[in-house]
Amino acid sequence: MCRQNTIGFKIRLIHNQIHKIMEAKRVESEDDLTGMQRWIIGFLIDHDGEDVFQRDIETAFSVSRATASNMLAVMERRGFIARETVASDARLKKLVVLDKARKMQARARQDVREMEEQLIRGMGDDEVAQLTALLDRVLGNLGVGPENGEHCGPKNPWQKKNPTGQKEEKPLNIEKSH
Repeated sequence: MCRQNTIGFKIRLIHNQIHKIMEAKRVESEDDLTGMQRWIIGFLIDHDGEDVFQRDIETAFSVSRATASNMLAVMERRGFIARETVASDARLKKLVVLDKARKMQARARQDVREMEEQLIRGMGDDEVAQLTALLDRVLGNLGVGPENGEHCGPKNPWQKKNPTGQKEEKPLNIEKSH
């Protein structure tokens, strides 16, 4: 099998192109947030008013505890987020978006919208739905999917876990499109 015809190779090419285009947009707007920091801030803004913890970031973005801890520490030092103690348990620190990050997020959301439009250009609604379903299946094959509580979207919202690790009734609608 020719490497260029493998699914993994094509996904890698798509990833690289998305990263390159989004990085150019970030530099153009003089935004000093990395792509992952933009995603995290969008996630936190989408869940404004809810208690969001580092563990939620780990789950939402499929990153390790160490990776999440390092990213959040950098964001905190740079004044994008703060960690605040939760009244019910002083050991828990919820993540809070600061004004500096909120101001940058509007441009970041526009960049993501433009990227999404470019990705689906020339596709009909049915084709977009089919592509999304196939990509969800690939993610499931890799252990990241609805059966693991790691799916987003209005039909299958991820559930937020409470500090004890138990699932709550209220879903946490995690969408990685911001």
